[in-house]
Amino acid sequence: MDALEWIVPCPKKATFGISHLELRDAGVQGDAAAASAVGELRRALPPAPGAPALVEVRVDSGAGLPPEGYTLTAGDGRVTIVGADPAGAFYGAQTLIALAAVPCSEHVACVPESDVRDWPDLPLRGTIEGFYGTPWTHADRMDHLRFSARHKLNAYVYAPKDDPFHRERWREPYPEEELARLAELVAEAAARHVRFVFALSPGLSMVYSDPAERAALRAKAEQVWQAGIREYALLFDDIPPELSHAPDREAYGTAEGASASAHAAVCRDFAEHFLSPHGADRPLTMVPTDYAGTARTAYRDRLAAELPADVLVWWTGSDVVVGTISAYDMTAAAASYGHRVALWDNFPVNDFDFSRVFLGPLVGRATDLDEVPLEGITANPMVEAAASRIALTTVADYAWHLAAYDPARSHERAIRLLPGAAELLPLVEACSAWPPGDDQSPALTALCAAALEGGPYEVLRAELVRLAELPTGVPGPIAAELARWVSAARDMGTAGLAALDLLTGAGTLAAAEEALARAETHEANVLRKVIPPFARQVLERVTA
Repeated sequence: MDALEWIVPCPKKATFGISHLELRDAGVQGDAAAASAVGELRRALPPAPGAPALVEVRVDSGAGLPPEGYTLTAGDGRVTIVGADPAGAFYGAQTLIALAAVPCSEHVACVPESDVRDWPDLPLRGTIEGFYGTPWTHADRMDHLRFSARHKLNAYVYAPKDDPFHRERWREPYPEEELARLAELVAEAAARHVRFVFALSPGLSMVYSDPAERAALRAKAEQVWQAGIREYALLFDDIPPELSHAPDREAYGTAEGASASAHAAVCRDFAEHFLSPHGADRPLTMVPTDYAGTARTAYRDRLAAELPADVLVWWTGSDVVVGTISAYDMTAAAASYGHRVALWDNFPVNDFDFSRVFLGPLVGRATDLDEVPLEGITANPMVEAAASRIALTTVADYAWHLAAYDPARSHERAIRLLPGAAELLPLVEACSAWPPGDDQSPALTALCAAALEGGPYEVLRAELVRLAELPTGVPGPIAAELARWVSAARDMGTAGLAALDLLTGAGTLAAAEEALARAETHEANVLRKVIPPFARQVLERVTA
């Protein structure tokens, strides 16, 4: 199999020969700047005692590579990885680990003769735990950071809406136990070259003009600074557009867009009186209240004029949850805010409908982004942390190498690489539609329509059997999270088969009615708008 099919994200330039280098007993050495890459390789490819150092990793800022770029060469009995910086060396190590995992009938672990030169397109590539609903567990987050590193995602934003200390009780310090968990996450992220961005969402209750409130915001930031946080975001999303407190109305006025002045003032205060004195390396990121669409508004005009120039603005696209985002949309949005933007992509998030999971690839995102003022993408995942990785793997593929991104091919790679996904392929296919309002399965809808017109029935029957016979004992966290949807899919497939049997004269009315009723008892939504309508049409036809 083509070695590229096992590397996500897809490298910029890669050629492979037919010879292979055995890595089972290969030692690893490297300079101090590449320590994280060396450690990663030694964990993934533990050498035998006294094994020769066949893998060398180093950092060379003069290698002519863009930031986070690397080269990987394998041949003549050696592998050499050169990173433009420590992150680049680490990503080169990830590519070598991926190559070593390619199935080979002759070696336990090997790498083909290789020449790879690679770097990312987007500076910001990551995820934002920004959904409503049950936040991820600490274990989920630790696993997610490791997943992010594996696929060269370089940012994780901590912003769970239902963490009370993030939003409703933003003034209150974290309890020591939770602070310790944050510190562990920060350390894990740093070790894996993932930027840990800590977000606070004070807008539900903050009196923006009150110096004591601003001091409380800085105090909260100071607490997590002591835990290792070095990058911050302030979120003003999903709050009333008008100023709620009399002191703020007095300070900023009541004209349309006045709240932007308040939000800009808080951001300016935070940057001047917290980030700057602490010597923070990265500027603030913020989410405006007016965070979707591309048109200029009174709010955006004020934000453009009053928000510090280096603040990055998050934006969700032409709407909150969208199917398509064009280069024009991105450029127009940046112009409307007067700032560089990052895409807060509400994909594959499911907090608007917890009955569904979205397991398909990222689609509809522009790939020709030359001269587009887009810093990057942070994808907002589902409550189901492990199952989100199917979609997020394709986000990583997109953000790293825009021109090569092919949603279908990227999805195939994701399914191949994630344990449990291939075994549940019929479910993954049934839950791959995006955006959420699209037909859940155009192919199955067409097959059902054809069956109602007289056939053929064989392909529809085969697809329904695949659903009805989904395995229930698949190991791993993805299958565990999707168990409810597996059960629903099995019953939905059985309902479709019973209806098809009735349509073709091989089944009974009672069996079809019972199967449909059982399928519709599930809260988990799998093809609810595809199979039940088909079954009902069959029932109506038979009983007419």
